[in-house]
Amino acid sequence: MLPRTKADSFRVMPYNLRVLATLGVCGDQRKLYRLLVLLVLTFVAIIIPKPVQISDRHPFESIVRSVAEFNFAMLCYLTIIIVASKSEPFRQVVHKMEQTLAPFRDSDDRCSRLIIEVNDKIHRFSVAYARLHVCYMLLFNLVPPACNYPYYLLQRGSNRTVEFMLPLAQDFYGLDIHGNVAHYSVFCASIIPACCFTTLILWTKGILLILIRYNTLLYQLVNRRLEEYQSSTQIAPMSDEQKKRKLAEIVELHYAAIECNGLLDSIMSLILLIQFVGCLLMLCLMMYYISRNPNMNVVNVVVLFLSIMIEMMCFSYLGNQLTEENTNIGQTAYNCHWYDEPVTVQSYFLRIILQSQRQATITAGKFYNVNIVTFAQLIKTSFTYYMIMKEMF
Repeated sequence: MLPRTKADSFRVMPYNLRVLATLGVCGDQRKLYRLLVLLVLTFVAIIIPKPVQISDRHPFESIVRSVAEFNFAMLCYLTIIIVASKSEPFRQVVHKMEQTLAPFRDSDDRCSRLIIEVNDKIHRFSVAYARLHVCYMLLFNLVPPACNYPYYLLQRGSNRTVEFMLPLAQDFYGLDIHGNVAHYSVFCASIIPACCFTTLILWTKGILLILIRYNTLLYQLVNRRLEEYQSSTQIAPMSDEQKKRKLAEIVELHYAAIECNGLLDSIMSLILLIQFVGCLLMLCLMMYYISRNPNMNVVNVVVLFLSIMIEMMCFSYLGNQLTEENTNIGQTAYNCHWYDEPVTVQSYFLRIILQSQRQATITAGKFYNVNIVTFAQLIKTSFTYYMIMKEMF
């Protein structure tokens, strides 16, 4: 695991930001050319050779797979392009989060311990997420050659025609990648680096998940501060000025969480809209292809299927958690018996309660909220379209 310092426990995903800066997605905009070059090379290797017409080589099921893979790849590339175009709000939300967490660095209370605990979990999640995508990459790129080359060597002396299993439903600029071992080797040498870059983009999408978790952490800190306020007033009486000072800090923390929520939604709204629409189509097509091709060709399709399902489940779960934590703030504030306080103190509680009644959420295109309910609706709708497609074709 990557080494972490004590200061890293109060910073926002330092290692992940270094990867984005290396790619040119954030930080020095003069490095953006790196991302553009990699995207162009990947388009040349994956997107342009995609078959789109039904033929003897590519029956209907093959075109279904090709469209699903095209959709998956475009979701990845559009996401990283949108994040790069939103580099300024991305920088602002990271800066605001670090600025909000910084005052807790020198204290040793429940809030600082919560920050350290959550940051440690986020780091572990990031490492595990990277390992998961390395497994995806190895499974996706190594299974076809591991099956094809031994089979080719075994059939070399016979007159049987060898049909290579491909990692993607592809044509490749006139090469016979289905039956010629030399052409197939050239194809693999070209496609594997492009697939590795696509896997890296998939991992960087996890950074968006991490930002949602940090935003949830800010709402949790507001809850902790309110609980500390309630317990401190019960242990020892405080003057009105002391109460107002403590509540002013809580209100400021709550506003910071709301501001980060707005910035995060501005970054992710279009991404999640594209993601949800693309997933609806992908899940339908992939289920259709898997049901019609019970053979080794489905291995790579299943990898893509699991990848997109896990990703959408994480977005939905974290979006749900974000909304719940903000809702809990109003209940915690009400439990502080604010109605027994002087009017000047009540005004702070009213601000907190009113702000908590405004739903904190991540939206898809400003149309609907991303949570467990919408994820279930996505699965249900995809399955419905799959059943219709299965009946029609």
